[in-house]
Amino acid sequence: MLTPPTETTVPTDRNRQLGLSLLVVDDDDRIAAAVERSFNGDGADVVVETVATLEDAWNRVDDVDCLVIASEPDTDEATRDDAPEIDVEDLNDRLEAIETNAPELPTVVLVPERTAEIARTVRSHDWTAVLEESEIGDRLADRVHGLLERRRLAALSRRSLASIEFAGAAIAVVDPSGDVQFASRSFAMQFGDDTDAIAGTPWRELFTDAAVDHLESAAIPMVADGWQWTGTCTGRRRTGETFPARVRLGSLEDGSLVVGLDGGEHRDGLED
Repeated sequence: MLTPPTETTVPTDRNRQLGLSLLVVDDDDRIAAAVERSFNGDGADVVVETVATLEDAWNRVDDVDCLVIASEPDTDEATRDDAPEIDVEDLNDRLEAIETNAPELPTVVLVPERTAEIARTVRSHDWTAVLEESEIGDRLADRVHGLLERRRLAALSRRSLASIEFAGAAIAVVDPSGDVQFASRSFAMQFGDDTDAIAGTPWRELFTDAAVDHLESAAIPMVADGWQWTGTCTGRRRTGETFPARVRLGSLEDGSLVVGLDGGEHRDGLED
């Protein structure tokens, strides 16, 4: 499969959003000031506002592009320095609250020190990245732009798939981690599923082992180089039943695969 990107997609300058509104959840003005400074020379027109607690943010989230939350917003600077450990369970609860109140709102979590446990917790939530406070000046702007670009591409994918559904085409988008992110109804029906059931399925489960081997060795490297690929493979339904399919592969800017299916003669994993 394609090599997945890091936490967020890095957009080109052409795709960077120029007008940004950030809301910082923290009672320490130095964090907000550092966030604002991180965009100096970036070319973006940035407005940074603050609220003391996450609860104060709920009536503001519809009007901002990105949320920045400090690890311990209810403690003073001395306590933050003396006890940098993060309550990971509390962090997870806060991220779940954000997902409930503001789905798809890009969020950057600032921590004194990034640990493996914190990284796993943050990665389990969509639209979220983690950054050490010492990295704000060097990396925050890129993290924010990357999250916004990923959201833009996801919205573009959904709009494209809505058009595909209307046309009745069998198309799916496979994210860089290898799971089906979106699938049209026609695509799902080919595998005996509905769109909700097939979402999240690893793409390799949709084809025979021979077809997977050929796609990984020949098709996907070609697509990774910017080409499109067309060939005949054998699909596999959840029941174990196999069927021939003409497969078309392309790619999106974030490394996702676009998979199209047509009818085809049975040739297990072989390219025409």
